[in-house]
Amino acid sequence: MGLYESPQEVLVGTFDNYYFVNGITYFFYAGVCSCAIYLFYFLILMSNRIREVALNSILVVLSAFLGLLIINQFFSYFSKNNNQKQDFPRKLLQYQEPVARWSYPDFKNSETNTNTLFIVGDSYAEGAGDLFLKESYKYSIGHFLDNAWRKNTNIYLAANGGSNIPVQLYLLENHLNGNLNDLTGMPLKSNSFNVILYFYEGNDLENTLLNKNFPFRSFWGKLRLKFPILYATRTAINLARKNILSWFKRQIPLTKQNNFRNNICVEYECRSMPPLQSASPGLSEKQIFNEINYLEDSVKKFSLKYPNANMCLVYIPSPATIYSPREDFYYQKYISNKSLKTDSKSNTTKSLLIRRLLRDNLNFEFLTFVDPTQTLQKYARSEFIHGKLDSKHFNTYGYKLMANATSQGCQLNVEN
Repeated sequence: MGLYESPQEVLVGTFDNYYFVNGITYFFYAGVCSCAIYLFYFLILMSNRIREVALNSILVVLSAFLGLLIINQFFSYFSKNNNQKQDFPRKLLQYQEPVARWSYPDFKNSETNTNTLFIVGDSYAEGAGDLFLKESYKYSIGHFLDNAWRKNTNIYLAANGGSNIPVQLYLLENHLNGNLNDLTGMPLKSNSFNVILYFYEGNDLENTLLNKNFPFRSFWGKLRLKFPILYATRTAINLARKNILSWFKRQIPLTKQNNFRNNICVEYECRSMPPLQSASPGLSEKQIFNEINYLEDSVKKFSLKYPNANMCLVYIPSPATIYSPREDFYYQKYISNKSLKTDSKSNTTKSLLIRRLLRDNLNFEFLTFVDPTQTLQKYARSEFIHGKLDSKHFNTYGYKLMANATSQGCQLNVEN
């Protein structure tokens, strides 16, 4: 799940034809000019009163249109200049295309370093959580990895807004091909590089099952390359709708609300948490098999195109797996299911199945599998590793544990 998007939201569209997008833009401007000329002649033939009303209406529409174009240019500028080092307002990131957020985290090192690492994943890889919400400068796995590998590694974010590794690899491929310059900047020229894939058991498999479309492949998807205001407008509308619904929900007495909460305790501290993200509770074993095979195919295809890429897949267990509640608990569902409750035994069975299949299916020479589940469970017995404000993502302690597990388990290739 992305920093600001719903779990099922996956970008729609592709970058297969960059010039086609430019052609659409030029054709659009030419069409506007032609319409303006025809309207001018049409106005000449009208009566004075009708002409005045029509002219005023056209001026209002054209003014609004030109205003939107100007605002769109601002969004295009922000897409290329939104680094946290430049104090870009973090709250405005939610209005940026997810791939435009790649350049935001400030954990890049000197360009003279020989190692290159791309971080690929969902909102966990992006760094969502309490640290992000509190405006902390170091808030993500990448920031803490930068401390561990500062001397010899350039770290770059390539985490999309959705929880879908095949889509994210596709976007990284287009970035490396130079098709995403307007949103992610110029690609790094390197024959070999490292890729860390962060697989989240909470909803990665559900998302690939729900949507296998690749970004920017549709006509409207291509327009989004040149008009980032489209994404910003949609985000603003969704946020407004969410706030309105939230306000109405607060007016309903608690006794009438479907207030599904879980009481999770770590030693002497207990927290009331919303439905827990779990190990694909809505999927059957067959569906889990199929989605992991789909992930395997996408990793193989990427490696064939970039045979010198060294890859490492790091497993991120869900809160339900980490805390293993003693009683039945409510889980967050992404696919329609008859029950909102499950138990730790069933969840552990699913989690072990997913991890076993990933370890067996992704047993490649170029890929290392790292599973820090037991380590996270061990530390979570004495301290919460998820946030209070954002209980779905790690706090400082959790992200540091993930960075340590990554630096210890993943081996980097060094360019000669």
